Amino acid sequence: MGMVNHFFRDQLQARMNSHNDHKRHDTPKQVGRPSYFLSDLHLFSSRSTAAAYESEMNRCIQTAHTVILGGDIFDFKWSRYATLRASVNEAVRWLEDLVTQYKDCSFYYLLGNHDSHPDFVLELDRLAFQHSNLEWQPHLLRLGACVFLHGDVIDGGLDHQSIDARRRKHEDKPLPMAYRHWLYDAAVQAKLHCLVANVARRHGWVLKKVYRYLAEQGLEAKTGIKDVYFGHTHRPLRSVEYRGLRFHNGGASIRGVSFQIIPTHLTDPAIR
Repeated sequence: MGMVNHFFRDQLQARMNSHNDHKRHDTPKQVGRPSYFLSDLHLFSSRSTAAAYESEMNRCIQTAHTVILGGDIFDFKWSRYATLRASVNEAVRWLEDLVTQYKDCSFYYLLGNHDSHPDFVLELDRLAFQHSNLEWQPHLLRLGACVFLHGDVIDGGLDHQSIDARRRKHEDKPLPMAYRHWLYDAAVQAKLHCLVANVARRHGWVLKKVYRYLAEQGLEAKTGIKDVYFGHTHRPLRSVEYRGLRFHNGGASIRGVSFQIIPTHLTDPAIR
């Protein structure tokens, strides 16, 4: 058994099921500050290049009214820390420092397939309870005319139960042995990860599947949606129009992959 027993897992699943993933229609006053979407930092992985963007992230956040953290901010699967507990503790410290330092900024955390472990989600729920400028969602978020999601919906079934089942496969696997890290490093050095992403996650196919998912959730142009922000594919995408919506993806802070902090069209504070 892992660090979270079955009782707490059941509590966590009930908590996640009770979250209203997208039916949030806040209409606060407009302000002049910007808002940003960033995802796929893959912190704790030896292949992450997030440190190179730290100054830029801080400059953006200190002027922002809202920042959406779009999943895979942390990488518990490929963490360089020896234990899951150490990774979770460091993730909690990083996130708490962030929301404490920038109290005038509203943060939303969306789970990804590399940072959805129940041990972390329990801590994330505790942090959201303690800090009024932090909220989290397991799958997606609607704010005004914008929708935010991680994007791992493209990997299989479009329903949330299927997404959660795929994420649990990551959670239940033991930490990789040292030789697997070496093999992964070699693949990144050879840029094989870029080749796989370019072939398996072609923009047209990705947009079609994300759109189908959003349509099933009732999130389309006819319901007032204009912009969709997502990650996961590790392929940057900026203001690409598809079936009446604009799609945005910032790539990933992984060696050999382009990364961007995406300004959003969200002009109102999300939590007030």
